[in-house]
Amino acid sequence: MSKWSISGGTILTPEKTIKKGSIVINNGKFSSVSADGGAPINLDAGNCVIVPGLINAHDHLLGTYYPKIGNGPYINWLPWDNDLKSSPIYEERCQIENRDLYLLGAYRNLVSGVTLVSDHMPHFVGDQFYDILPTRAIKKFALSHSVASFALAWGDGITVEYKKALKENIPYVTHIAEGFDDETKQDLKVIDRLGGLGDHSVFIHCIAFSDDDLDLVRERGASCVWCCDSNMFMYNKTMDAKKFLKKGINLCIGTDSSATGGETLLYEMKYDKMIYHRLYGEDLADDLILKMVTVNPARAFRRNDLGRIEEGCTADLCLFRDRGGSPAGSIVNAHLRDVMLVVIDGRPVYGDAAYAAVFDDLGVAYSRVVMDGVDKIVIGDPAGLLRRISRAVGFKKEFPFLPIDFDI
Repeated sequence: MSKWSISGGTILTPEKTIKKGSIVINNGKFSSVSADGGAPINLDAGNCVIVPGLINAHDHLLGTYYPKIGNGPYINWLPWDNDLKSSPIYEERCQIENRDLYLLGAYRNLVSGVTLVSDHMPHFVGDQFYDILPTRAIKKFALSHSVASFALAWGDGITVEYKKALKENIPYVTHIAEGFDDETKQDLKVIDRLGGLGDHSVFIHCIAFSDDDLDLVRERGASCVWCCDSNMFMYNKTMDAKKFLKKGINLCIGTDSSATGGETLLYEMKYDKMIYHRLYGEDLADDLILKMVTVNPARAFRRNDLGRIEEGCTADLCLFRDRGGSPAGSIVNAHLRDVMLVVIDGRPVYGDAAYAAVFDDLGVAYSRVVMDGVDKIVIGDPAGLLRRISRAVGFKKEFPFLPIDFDI
C-alpha cells in the first residue's frame, strides 16, 4: 500500500498528547509520529482528535440483534439463556444467515471506531467468518465458555486451553463469576485449581469476585473485562470497578452482545462513566476510560503492536470530531456521527464522505451511506446487508447501532 500521512489535529498516543502533529503510515505500520513531516498522500485532520483504534474487549458477534432480550434480574447466565432461546426475537434472529449476523456485528463495531473485537465464540463457529469482516476480530485465542458445571462445552477444558495459551502466547478467555449462586461464587477457586489463572487469562464479567479473589487476580497478572450495561440489564449489578482499579488490575471495557449489552462501544463508555458516578459519587477520568479501550485490552490480548500510535506499531487509528473540553473527552462523549475516519492496518475503511479522495488515492473501494444523518463512505455494503436481513425476517429491520438509511 502507498505511503500516506495524516497531519494536524490532536494526537493521543494515548500516553502523550501531540498538538498538530503528523503521522506517517507505510506498509500498514506507523513509520513516523512527530510534530512535523508528511507524505505525498496527506489527509488534513484539521481540529480532529486522533486516537489508536478502539478495542472492544468482549462481544458475541453471532448474537448481534435488537432489541435486548431478557426479564431479569437473574441469578446467573443460564436462566437468561433459557429466556433467550424461547423468545420470539431469537426466533426472528434465527431467520438470518450466520454470515450476515457476523457482518452486522462487525459493522456495529466498525462505525463506533472499533478496529479490533474479541468475539467470544468457539473456533468452529467464528473462524469461518473472521476473514470477511470489515473490522478485525481476534483469531488466535484459547477459551472456555465459563467455569461452573453448567458451562457450555466450548474448547477442550480449562486445563488444556490454558496450557495452549501459554504454549502459543495467546490469551485465554472465559466468562467468570457471572452471577450469585453458590457455585458461581467459587469460580476463581475452581479455575485456579484447574490451572487457568495467570497472566494469559482474560476474565469476563467478574461480578462475584471477593476481595481475596481480586488480590489473587492482581498477584497472578490476569486481565478483566467490564461489561457494565449487560451486567445491569441481566443482574441489576456489576463488578466493583473502583476496587479493580484501586488494586491495579488491568481493566478493559466490552459491550457484550447487543442482546444484553450496550448498543456500541461509544455508548458503553458513556454508560460506564454514568454508573461509576452513581455508585461512587466521583467521576471516572476520560483518559483512564480511553486506556480501557486501547492500551489495556492490547495488553490483555497480548497484542503489543496495537493500542498505541507509535513508530513500528500496526497502523490502526480513528479520527474523532473535537467536541471541545479535553481531547479524551471527545472520544468518551462521542456519538456515531463524530467518528470521522477509521483506519485498519494502514488502510482507511470508514469515514466522512469528505475523505473520499484519500480512499480513491489509496485504491480502497467503498460504498456511500447516510449514517446517523451524516454522509459516510465505508468498505463493503452495509446497506445491502440490512436489505438482506429485512428480506429474511419479512419486514424492514432497523438497528439503533447501525442507523443507515436504506430502502428494501
